[in-house]
Amino acid sequence: MTDSKSNGGRTRRVTMSDVARKAGVSAAAVSYALSGAPGVSDESRQRILAIAEEMGFRPSRIARELRSGTTKAIGLLLADIANPFYTEVAGGVVAAAAEEGYEVFVSHVGVDGSRQSDVAFAQVDRNCSGLIFTSLVAADKPLLDKLRHENIPVVQLYRKIEDEPSDWVGIDDYSASFEMASHVVATGRRKVAILGGPDTSSVSVNRMNGYRDALAKAGLRAVNEPDVWGELTRPAGALRARALFAEHPEIDAIVCGNDMIALGVLDVSREIGKRVPEDLALTGFDDMSFSSAGPLQLSTVTVPRDLMGQRAARMLLQRLAGDKGPARKEILPYGIQVRDTTARRG
Repeated sequence: MTDSKSNGGRTRRVTMSDVARKAGVSAAAVSYALSGAPGVSDESRQRILAIAEEMGFRPSRIARELRSGTTKAIGLLLADIANPFYTEVAGGVVAAAAEEGYEVFVSHVGVDGSRQSDVAFAQVDRNCSGLIFTSLVAADKPLLDKLRHENIPVVQLYRKIEDEPSDWVGIDDYSASFEMASHVVATGRRKVAILGGPDTSSVSVNRMNGYRDALAKAGLRAVNEPDVWGELTRPAGALRARALFAEHPEIDAIVCGNDMIALGVLDVSREIGKRVPEDLALTGFDDMSFSSAGPLQLSTVTVPRDLMGQRAARMLLQRLAGDKGPARKEILPYGIQVRDTTARRG
């Protein structure tokens, strides 16, 4: 790029104006030549293209899309970018979007969702044509209403707002958690505790309802009711487990809202000498890669994270392609993984 100038040691990108200056034509003529539009002769077009290649000119995709009135970018808002669950979901979104030539702008909104609105409109300001949300709560309904008013299609990935007329993809968390808790009861455990996620999350609520109903069917109630809600993190799991063991030393099983909570429980169990599964049955939810790594072998529920991301992206791209049909709800299959942490005693 011999015609570009250096700024602080960094090579400046060659612009359309640079090409026009060297070719002795207007910037409009360069634009016509590069886009194949009429307005320049074939001879001039070939000359301009040759000069552009010589200078190493690369058209700005964003500028091109702005001129055409279309953008090929979507936004993905993640609740917790440090949680591997969301990185795997993001991988699915990016892969499916790339198949259609779309870029994905990924943003972290925080586990409490306090930045949800600010981040969403920042994505729109960056010319994202549609948005995928992973951490919506009921309080976000006005945000979705405003985006709909501005003709920005959205997809709810996993968490959802009831009666919200936008597409959603996830699994049947209620049935999955019901099955898992039923399995724990079938192993002979009777002093069962629940360590769920936040009660603002539709996913956590559905999992909690499944756990509770399975225990009730067996004539049981979680020993730590109603103190069953909390954060979906390993430190939170450890903190809650330590308090739980101190108050209820008799517990023989803990069913958790996700695998990260279960890891925290396992940390404390090892610390105080409580053996899993001999003294305590333990389950997670999500089946993260670490759940079956080495000696851990955690009983959990498989969630198709990559597929969920792919389906969310394709739903959104269909809307961007003009699909005006009614809101779709897609329930993906889950799997119950029975491993060592819920083995029968004796």
